[in-house]
Amino acid sequence: MQIYYHFDSGTQKGKRRIVHSIIALLTGVLVMVWPGALYLIIGSYLMAVGIIFLLFRAPSFIVLVTMAMGLLIFMYPTFIPFFFGFFLLVTGLATLLGGGFTIVAVIPLSAALLLLLFPDIIALIIAAFLILYGAGSLMAMIRERRKKDDIIEVY
Repeated sequence: MQIYYHFDSGTQKGKRRIVHSIIALLTGVLVMVWPGALYLIIGSYLMAVGIIFLLFRAPSFIVLVTMAMGLLIFMYPTFIPFFFGFFLLVTGLATLLGGGFTIVAVIPLSAALLLLLFPDIIALIIAAFLILYGAGSLMAMIRERRKKDDIIEVY
């Protein structure tokens, strides 16, 4: 007796993007509301994203960097601009190399640059990045979905 399994990786990636976008939006709002608890919120965000990446079988390097940066932020909260900036740099470069030059790749790279240039307003930069990243990802998914639906309906 043989059993065959078929895994549709497209839906897993879509689910991961939706969950990651929603968590990014919620974290951005939390950072805006409670900037004093920045290291707790950002460390928890990175750990949650690392677990999501692990569950949805993302590349192991991305999982490792995300989880390591979350742990380092918990241990050394004064270095948030450097640790979160490194995470954004890795995320932006992975998106840039994987999907081309898109707005989803430009937002993390520009936020990493702003974090290193202006560490005094770190809470505002991180909150703006998370809200823009979450909203941009959700809008990109909606736009892709509409294009797929339009292609199917065209005669």
